[in-house]
Parts: sequence; structure tokens; C-alpha cells
Amino acid sequence: MKTNFALFLLVIFAVAIVSGWGWPDIAKIMPVYVAAMPGLVMIIVQIYREATGWETSRNTSGMDMDESGENQLDEATARKRTLAFFAWFIGGALGIWLIGIVYALPVLVFLYALLQGKEKLLTSLIIGGCAYLLIWGLFEYMLETRWPAGLLFGY
Repeated sequence: MKTNFALFLLVIFAVAIVSGWGWPDIAKIMPVYVAAMPGLVMIIVQIYREATGWETSRNTSGMDMDESGENQLDEATARKRTLAFFAWFIGGALGIWLIGIVYALPVLVFLYALLQGKEKLLTSLIIGGCAYLLIWGLFEYMLETRWPAGLLFGY
């Protein structure tokens, strides 16, 4: 089953490279050079590993990391974690829609580190500030990407 999925990905990456190869260089940087070509190389390595049994021959001692079914969560804990994930996801999406990504994403990172990660206030502030500096400094300042301002600040 894993080999079928690997072959599927091999076809996807190969088609992406072939279909994007004729594009102008600036248009194919991300889809072809950054995503499809490294993906093709990695999936070829994976197919080789699966075909030769390289992983099982090397891992003769130690624990098998693929067997995670032994540690099952009870249904209430799984439901609680699932609801928490979607609450953070929907809250982040609403924040981006209302105040824009430049401000909402750092606030989301700050709140997630503080509440979910149980970090100290200062650590959470530093993480949120770094997220703001990354979004503003890299995208707004250096790359001159203008993100939509959000509903409350006007488009």
C-alpha cells in the first residue's frame, strides 16, 4: 500500500515538472524548483528504500517508530483535542479575516504559546513579536508584499 502511494506521488511530481518546465523562470521557481524537483528526488529515494528493504535491514535493534497504535487515547480526550484544534484554526481564520494576517497571525502565535503551550508571558510575547517581525520584515518590508488589511481596517 505504501508503494502505491509513493508511485502516485512520483507521477504527480513528474507531471508537475513536465507541465511547468516551459514556464518563465520567475513563474516556475516555487512550483518546479522548490516543490516538484526536491519532491521527485525524495520520492525516488523512498521508492528505493521500500524496494530494497533498506529501512528494515538497517533497523535491527531499537523500537519501530511506525507502530503508534499501541498508545490509544480515550474518546473524550481525542474529542477535546480535536475541538481545541478546530477552535484555534477557526479563531485564526476569523482573526485574519477581521484584522488581517499581519496582526492576527502574531496574536494567534502569542495566544497559542501562552494558552496551549503554557509558556511564560515574556516568552509568549517574544515569540509573537518574532512572528510579527517575520511577517512584516520579510513580506511587507523586504519582499514588498501587501497583505489585505482585514475587514475592520478596510480593504
